Amino acid sequence: MAKRESQLYLIHGNNEAEVGNARFELVAKLLTPEERDAGLTEIRGPGNQPLTLQRALSEIIGELGTSSFISGSRRVVVVYDLQDFYAKRRAAKKRAASKTKKAKPKPAGDPVQAFADWVEEILPTTENIAVFVCNENDEKGKMVAAGSPLYDLIARHGQTIQRRDKPLNFELENHIFSLNTTAAVKVLREWIRRAGSDGSGRMKIYSTLSTQVEMLFQARCLDEARKRGVPETQVLDASSWPSLTKMPEWKSKKIRDLSRRYSMQEIRELIESANKLQRLMYPSGEEAYVANWEDFAEVLLIRLTA
Repeated sequence: MAKRESQLYLIHGNNEAEVGNARFELVAKLLTPEERDAGLTEIRGPGNQPLTLQRALSEIIGELGTSSFISGSRRVVVVYDLQDFYAKRRAAKKRAASKTKKAKPKPAGDPVQAFADWVEEILPTTENIAVFVCNENDEKGKMVAAGSPLYDLIARHGQTIQRRDKPLNFELENHIFSLNTTAAVKVLREWIRRAGSDGSGRMKIYSTLSTQVEMLFQARCLDEARKRGVPETQVLDASSWPSLTKMPEWKSKKIRDLSRRYSMQEIRELIESANKLQRLMYPSGEEAYVANWEDFAEVLLIRLTA
């Protein structure tokens, strides 16, 4: 017997362009151009309000339970950024810690359970298909939770399609460690594009660059102390040297090796540049002119890797 076609799809990832391409390709596979006008429905949150399954359930089920106007054709419902797929890290850890415990029954009126019952009992009697599209944002901590009930439902009854790029902060760090200026600048420009006007994304860019400078300074101080015969235990303290004491040993070694390529004067200049970048990102409002922080971040990065 031929395997039944999936009627549930989840497309998710932090590469917004690739997520959009995957959605386009899937819809093109499921519906002909002639069928899309009558057979394609897209559901988004109202205005800037987040879309929840509680709010959208009746509309989703109503659309999926409706026959297409074109005889022999299906209906495809695309639901964007349903909040029930996203989970805070704390909640995800809590679920992982309680996996061994007996699962509690779902409360009456639980929308996920109601949708699961409908998917198992009613959806197979139709030819219709639901496609959930979720854009993730590493800077904002907006991630699809692989262990969430809704994710598990689609994994059991349909297909998940992931389009993720490696988080840019780790990629940028690797290029700094290898002194690859061209690759580092390319990643920084992409990160700035993704962050847009988001303040938290901007802060992560500054934090990554300034932390690199801080760690180089710490490592250089330890190297100078070693040369003078001062034991590291007298210099290194977890409260005042957090960057080096709270990281894996392999990473600490990379930073120490890298710090020997800089003179102390060069590191002092990098610290001054990092401080200037912060002032450009968050000006006091008293300045007559404020330079473009994006350009200066690029200059700081070139100084770090050149």
